[in-house]
Amino acid sequence: MTAQYEEYRDVLERIPHVKRAEIVEDGSGGVRVQVVSHSLQSPRHLVREILSLLRTSGWHDINADDVMLVQIQQEEETRRGLGRLRIGGFAVTFGTSGYHAECRLTHGGQTYDGQGSGATSVLAVARAAVAAVNGALGRTNGLQLLEATEMPVSGVALSIVLAVDEEGELMAGNAVHREATPEETMIRAVLDAINRRFVLYTGQKF
Repeated sequence: MTAQYEEYRDVLERIPHVKRAEIVEDGSGGVRVQVVSHSLQSPRHLVREILSLLRTSGWHDINADDVMLVQIQQEEETRRGLGRLRIGGFAVTFGTSGYHAECRLTHGGQTYDGQGSGATSVLAVARAAVAAVNGALGRTNGLQLLEATEMPVSGVALSIVLAVDEEGELMAGNAVHREATPEETMIRAVLDAINRRFVLYTGQKF
């Protein structure tokens, strides 16, 4: 490794969440940047951070394909950074009073169940998802669902959610219909809205 590459490695290892960085030959005349990080941020965000730092340091032709990132989780992060709510399952039934849904969310090894009813299956499951979120927060009426709808945008089918917390903070989320059912897509839209602030509500970030 040249002295210049050693400088780039030293730059990367000064990042607090980078545990180890290596710059090695890829066997085709090029080099690869190998980074082990214990950050809880998304891999895409971390790669952008690495590229920006290296380019600022003078390595102008580095690109995302040259970076191999491995993320590990430290014990302290496991305890404090439990992360986001995830879908654990759901069920929807239809009766004389309309649709009824049950939604299970998971977080930190725990499960939280919520129920909801509505004129449509996606509205019922959205209400059930918000109820499960409130269960995770330990607040019966902490978050309120304002809107849960489906609509096409530029030919793409979207589920869109608006919710509000006790302080009047408005949250919006959406999810694209792909292989999932409309009901699962709606739950993902709820979590897209809620998870942006969930780590704050649970004290994982200050």
